[in-house]
Amino acid sequence: MNRDTANRTLSAAAPRYVTSDATKRAYAALKKAYSDKSGYGKSIRTNIQKLNDMGDFDPNKSAYYQSAYRSLKDAYHAQGKRDMENAAAKGAVNTEGHDNSYARTAANQAYLERLNELAAKVPELYSAAQSEFGNRKSELTGLIGLQQAAQQNDIDNARFALTTQQALDAARYDAAKYADSVNREKARLWWQSYLNI
Repeated sequence: MNRDTANRTLSAAAPRYVTSDATKRAYAALKKAYSDKSGYGKSIRTNIQKLNDMGDFDPNKSAYYQSAYRSLKDAYHAQGKRDMENAAAKGAVNTEGHDNSYARTAANQAYLERLNELAAKVPELYSAAQSEFGNRKSELTGLIGLQQAAQQNDIDNARFALTTQQALDAARYDAAKYADSVNREKARLWWQSYLNI
């Protein structure tokens, strides 16, 4: 070591802690993982809103129930009309073609039997629609759970990456600080030996 080197070493500023670009990127990734820009945040909020909008089961708002009920109603009404026409025809045959109250009563009775069968199916339809509604709600709840788990996984990975980068920055700083203190000690000893000559 010479005098210039010793002077430069002793007059140099102490090493500063520097946050690396990798640490800054890791921090940005962690911030993004927590935000709506993560890809999961917005989807989770949207699906939670859908779940809240579903509310409780209401057959009047259930497209599944309304569609199934309409199909069944149309089928039973059509069959009831056919039964009514057949009963009226049989009644007319029995009365040699004359319109009478027996034929009308038999026709109405045939039609009402089909409507009673339809009414008996309503609780079954209601249960099926309620079950379908519950399944959709469960699927949506499951999807939200999966999305939240995936988001948490991204957060954990980003947090680990940030912690790792911060540890590397700290290790670099400690190494620079140690090297600086060693060099300063060497320079101090050089001056001490130089001045004692």
